[in-house]
Amino acid sequence: MLSEERNIESVALSGRETGRLTDPDIRDEFGLETMDMNMGPQHPAMHGLLRLILELDGETVVRCDPVMGYLHRCQEKIAENRMYPAVIPLTDRLDYFANMHNEHGYCLAVEDLLEAEIPPRAEHIRVLMSELMRLASHIPSIGFLLLELGAFTPILYSFRERERIQNIFEAVTGARMMYHYIRIGGVKADLPPGMEDQIWEYIEGLEQRFTRDFVDLIAGNEIFVSRTRDIGKMSPEKALEMGLTGPPLRCTGVDFDVRRDYPYSIYDELDFDVITDDAGDVEASYRVRIGECLQSIRLIKQLLERMPEGEVMGKVGRRVRPPEGEGFSRIESPRGEFAVHIVSDGSDTPYRVHYRDPSFANMQLLQEIVPGHYLPDIMPIMGLIDPVSGGWDK
Repeated sequence: MLSEERNIESVALSGRETGRLTDPDIRDEFGLETMDMNMGPQHPAMHGLLRLILELDGETVVRCDPVMGYLHRCQEKIAENRMYPAVIPLTDRLDYFANMHNEHGYCLAVEDLLEAEIPPRAEHIRVLMSELMRLASHIPSIGFLLLELGAFTPILYSFRERERIQNIFEAVTGARMMYHYIRIGGVKADLPPGMEDQIWEYIEGLEQRFTRDFVDLIAGNEIFVSRTRDIGKMSPEKALEMGLTGPPLRCTGVDFDVRRDYPYSIYDELDFDVITDDAGDVEASYRVRIGECLQSIRLIKQLLERMPEGEVMGKVGRRVRPPEGEGFSRIESPRGEFAVHIVSDGSDTPYRVHYRDPSFANMQLLQEIVPGHYLPDIMPIMGLIDPVSGGWDK
């Protein structure tokens, strides 16, 4: 009797800790109590440091509360104490699978304040680096999803491709991870001699390998289909209501992409398709990312074919001091819409910097669609969102 009272008390305390008072007398149809369980923050399949507080009815999840903050570094406040160019290295450490996109978004917001003119060659190089970065993010995301389902071979293929793209980044920027390459007014340096041919050779090789390694190997596999079809399913209305962007939104059939609908840089001069799928489940998100990889290959070829000559840095001065006002930019990162809002007081440091990271916004999805699924379904749903902890814990 005493041990039973202790168990009831522990369930109630667990509910108070999560901000939800759990009635210890709630029982399921078999007369058994639901159980609270922590998943993470240290978990081998988790996409970073994340804790999920789960309420389980047997193997079925009744409630899922994500707890974030384990990687919080106060990025926005630190930016207020740095000169504008010195903020760029911090953006590399937001979503570290989309470094180039973070740099691009921040620089566009500052350039909006400055009304700066960017040389055409710099614009082409920026978009070229961004689309290579999209490949370096989407391909491992596909590998991670399959790894969470028990398949090991695709992650090896994925990181083989990411490694080759990182070799290109290292040759162009001098770094393999934190690039600090896109600068206010352009890019740090021109492409090295022969780099355009090297990128073209890689992209042609990837195009030949891609279907074999990431479509034929996976699509239609019975285990993959049973673990992803109708898992995490949501309607386009619910996706829009929650403010989702990127593949989690487009896999519900919503045709929205910042590159086309709010074009920036030179995307309005390029030919590409926005990939959508109307199934709205984990399998659909896989198909969307496959299609977007093929579109990135298509964009990279166009950029290499039309790459202009000229300068790679505009005239912005060594000491960036924008006039008082507000600058804003939005770009399409691999995980969705990444937006930057900067307030200037006329000094050489920002008065306020705010990032709208897609991982943080898309994480709302867990509370909405995980309940009703089995415990093992949580990791495929994480693969649908594909969050990065550096993004949600900015």
